[in-house]
Amino acid sequence: MNVRELALDAYTIIMDAGGYSNLVLNQMIEENDLIKEDRGLLTEIVYGAISNKMTIEYKLAPFLKTRVKRWQRNLLILSIYQLDYLDKIPSYAVINEAVEIAKEVGGRQSANQVNGILRNYLRSEKRDPSTIQNIQRRISLQYSLPKWIVKQLISHHGEETTEEIAKSLLERPKMYLRTNKKKTDRESLIDTLTEEGVRAEISPVHSDAIHVKGGGLTNTRGYKDGLFGIQDASSMCVNYALQLDIDDTILDACSAPGGKGFHALESMKDGHVDFCDIHEHKLLLIKQEAKRLGHKNLTISLKDAAESDYGKMYDKIIVDAPCSGLGVIRRKPEIKYKVREEDIESFVELQLSILNNAVKYLKPGGVLVYSTCTLHQMENENVAYTFKKSHDDIEFDSFQIEPFEFEGTNRQILPHEFGTDGFYIARFVKKA
Repeated sequence: MNVRELALDAYTIIMDAGGYSNLVLNQMIEENDLIKEDRGLLTEIVYGAISNKMTIEYKLAPFLKTRVKRWQRNLLILSIYQLDYLDKIPSYAVINEAVEIAKEVGGRQSANQVNGILRNYLRSEKRDPSTIQNIQRRISLQYSLPKWIVKQLISHHGEETTEEIAKSLLERPKMYLRTNKKKTDRESLIDTLTEEGVRAEISPVHSDAIHVKGGGLTNTRGYKDGLFGIQDASSMCVNYALQLDIDDTILDACSAPGGKGFHALESMKDGHVDFCDIHEHKLLLIKQEAKRLGHKNLTISLKDAAESDYGKMYDKIIVDAPCSGLGVIRRKPEIKYKVREEDIESFVELQLSILNNAVKYLKPGGVLVYSTCTLHQMENENVAYTFKKSHDDIEFDSFQIEPFEFEGTNRQILPHEFGTDGFYIARFVKKA
């Protein structure tokens, strides 16, 4: 299979069969032993077409004069992404490849149909979503963000900020590393990475964060020696809210993949973290990561955070709750099409169930930090305030994120602010 055939298969698995973009692409790259250039092109085409799907469909619609099959629509979307967004690939090459794929999959008639649509598209004037008058519809179609998400963001952040958010969600995600302070410091880690050809620089978002460019991180000596973890910088800000002491006993209630708990261990001299998750296969990943990083003061247990008995009391509890994931759309663009507005209520119910159970195991005077990787107000501020109101012994508590010049009890980190994932953090204290 060539790259564009693989792209059609990957896109179809992700968009029509519920596959996860990162897993599907990783598997295809591994199974087909692609060279670096082909890996890059496959990733670009698939992620780009998914990210810009709604915009492409809006521009394509007038050229679909007859009914097309689902696979043909997918092939057209992938082809138009290349025509409109990639300037290094000649138009004739894109169309010829699409026609050959169509012929192989559906025969000559399908190939002629795809050929006619693409050639007509190429030589004709296209609809421009930026000219749409209705603000919600314009932002939705211009930035490929479902209208229900746009509407929710506008109601909470206003039109101007919503457009900035929507635009930023089409950008390439940045890669951040968390310095394992048990083994090195940030400056030394940057030197180590630089020696291995990795472009690395300090991130202003967190004092342990490094921004890197380029791939192959897992093949570096620094990775194999456990000098860093891979974690978004906004997620590291949970560490600010924890305000750790040297010997805290901590529960990481929804641990996988474990970054926040590992960050806590790396920030304490003698502290202990209990990593818990409901998915057994994810616990294995935490065990493997703990071994790579060289961490000892921890336990890893299979627990349902909404109802399990933890059997002990904790100084600090991290509840990084399951959520809609709208803050990580840059990394997993299919999320914005798969999550429905009616799904939010079930996330809210689960988040409150986890908080209401976890707080039972928090010592008087102890701190609970609630976080999500979503942008939806109902899962963030609404959950935090509802939780607080239902517990007389719980109060909001202030924390600082100095790089943001922030001091307060809860903070929604928006993706356009610092080039990180969208993230929410709230800090609570149990009355002594």
